[in-house]
Amino acid sequence: MSPRNLFFLSGLLLLLVLMYVIAQRAERPEALKGRVFVRVGQPDWSRADEVRVWFGKERRQGFRLIFGDGRWEVLPLEGKGFPRPAKEGLVRDLLKDLAELSGERRMEGRDYFARVALTPETALHLEGLREGRKLFSLLLGKRGPYWESTFFRLEGSEVIYLSPENLLARFEIWKEAPQPPKLDPWVDLTVLSPAPSGLESLVLYREGKEVFRLQREEEGFVWQRGKETRKLAAKEVEKRLREVFPLFAEEVVPPKKIPPRFRLVVKTSLREEELQVAPSGKVVFVRRGPYLFRVKAEDWKKIETLF
Repeated sequence: MSPRNLFFLSGLLLLLVLMYVIAQRAERPEALKGRVFVRVGQPDWSRADEVRVWFGKERRQGFRLIFGDGRWEVLPLEGKGFPRPAKEGLVRDLLKDLAELSGERRMEGRDYFARVALTPETALHLEGLREGRKLFSLLLGKRGPYWESTFFRLEGSEVIYLSPENLLARFEIWKEAPQPPKLDPWVDLTVLSPAPSGLESLVLYREGKEVFRLQREEEGFVWQRGKETRKLAAKEVEKRLREVFPLFAEEVVPPKKIPPRFRLVVKTSLREEELQVAPSGKVVFVRRGPYLFRVKAEDWKKIETLF
């Protein structure tokens, strides 16, 4: 290749690289120092005890998060349904971040609503209440000009903001425009998760009779099963507990009466928890408080055959 052609190709390559960099910066501006962000969220938003989420006018496909009796629960927004335990950390993070919500003021006026999916029919609605009093009502629209951004506005306002976060992703929406939110990602499927280092005792009963007992002592643990009694080192027990727990469910099922065959009582330095267990073929139903979980039989078997 002649020097002239090589020089020409090098120049062309440099030009293409420069054009690519300019296009990327236009599509995904990384430097935010020159942008003015307006604080929209308010401190009391984090104190909401109910959050409602729905898409457009399809409230039946929405859900709500409710705090009561010291715990968060997930329920359908409308229609028949039953409470499921919510991932409390996820709810707390959502409310904390909403209280600190800010955005760049981009547009104003109803004429722009349809362009960024912020009409009441096309937006994702997010509403927070405290003791029945509305704290906030947001409409989330399309993803912005770069992935980690979302257009949003306050209900009743015509000002459109651009958040530097993909707010739709909070509700497992990965498309460009809002869709019906998914309830399942907010459901906590953790049935039992005792900290091995804090375990004091673990006792399994079958039809009212004790099957085995694991009890912490000053040095290690004592294992009792029938006439068998032996001492176990703390490291050995904690290693085994990490193999068995956390115990996760496949799903939370509608509450119903199921006669339990087993009762598991676990006491830690923080609390005492009880499970009522009813094996049924390849699955096992486990009741913890007001919730009924469906657990894999193989996962329950690990507890039955602990040592």
